Amino acid sequence: MKTKIALILMVIFSMILAACSGASESSSKEDGKVEIRLLTRMAGTTKQVEIYKDIIEEFKKKNPDVVIVDESQGDESAFNNKLKTDLASGTLPNIFRIQGVANLGEYIESGLLMDMDPILKEDPSWGEGFTEGALKYYQVQGYEGTYGIPMESGLIGVYYNEEVFKKAGIDKFPETWKELLTAIEKLKDIDVTPIALGAKSTYMAGHLHDQIFYKWAGTEAAKKLGSRELKWTDKEVVETLQFVKDLNDMEAFGKDAAGLNDEIVLTNFLEGKAGMIITGPWNIGNFTDSDKTKFTESIKVAKFPYFEEKTEFKNEDMQVLSPYMVNGKLKGKEKEYTIELLKMLTSSEAAKRFAEESQFLIPRSDIEIDESKVSKIFLKNIELGSTSTGIAVDVFDFDPLPSMQDRTRNSIVSMFINATPKQAAEEIQKEIDDSK
Repeated sequence: MKTKIALILMVIFSMILAACSGASESSSKEDGKVEIRLLTRMAGTTKQVEIYKDIIEEFKKKNPDVVIVDESQGDESAFNNKLKTDLASGTLPNIFRIQGVANLGEYIESGLLMDMDPILKEDPSWGEGFTEGALKYYQVQGYEGTYGIPMESGLIGVYYNEEVFKKAGIDKFPETWKELLTAIEKLKDIDVTPIALGAKSTYMAGHLHDQIFYKWAGTEAAKKLGSRELKWTDKEVVETLQFVKDLNDMEAFGKDAAGLNDEIVLTNFLEGKAGMIITGPWNIGNFTDSDKTKFTESIKVAKFPYFEEKTEFKNEDMQVLSPYMVNGKLKGKEKEYTIELLKMLTSSEAAKRFAEESQFLIPRSDIEIDESKVSKIFLKNIELGSTSTGIAVDVFDFDPLPSMQDRTRNSIVSMFINATPKQAAEEIQKEIDDSK
């Protein structure tokens, strides 16, 4: 049955791609104006959306012969439905986004995604400003080129309470795995939960494994899992699961992590009952709000510790990462204007404004931010993120099987109860094998 379903989906997808392949190569209107359509997640009333719209208005003033049709959607479901409709009708926007990279190969083969490498190289003042790891994320295995321009990033790292660390006799944040294990024991000695993690919110256990996976096997290994060059039951992958199990067995998350959710453990961290939490820049507002925590000056951010025997992956990091992608069918004036707008939205000037006015980070290394306008912890997040040599979000982000998000996270959580790393690995691999 699963094979039949897979075949039906392939046929539907082929029909969609076929429809798109016949899309118009020009959007010139009857009055001679060029139409540029946008479908991004930049919608709503946030400061970052305000900046985005300001840039579009600036572009329109420079180019009065261009009409901008912005169909961006803030709601994820609405966005996904709109993108599917555009694909099915063969009217893919000029600038859009696809989250994850697992299925990009099919879009590339159909010519729906523009290879940005020539664009990046012909304008080094813009192209060379992006961080290496962010661009590398959109270099799809098996295909030449770069198929997205990163427009949002931020390190998903370890936020820790320096005051609690000092109380436990820890002078600095542990840089290596062995130092982390030592710090965990010292925090336990003063009755502080070392790492705030609630496995009931399965993404937290998944993010922990993501961090360990990238530091042990590298971000490229996640791509190999997606392309089936690696199996979840391979030795080095099972080892990454074993590290999660080891932390749980030494009670790094306390004794009842399996029954706790993310809200409870975040509160514990804000109250100083936990020494560390693994999270992204979206929680910086909580850490700098004196109404939510008395530790606003004590909470710091660091990279997840690396393994001494795997120094080559020291800066392989988990980050939140979102792209702008460009319609590969564009030509002539329409292509020229679309690229101009893309550059304006992701320039160093735009990145500086996004950062200073909304603490929204475009992954560029050529911006100087006025430090008086942002929090110190945001600046540190930027500094750490700019050193990433490899970037990935979740390990399953590279997997073409949609069920892998739930499968991987649920199997990882099963180790918090009674499963062994080998059993968890076999359960995940079975999901892949049964889908063939």
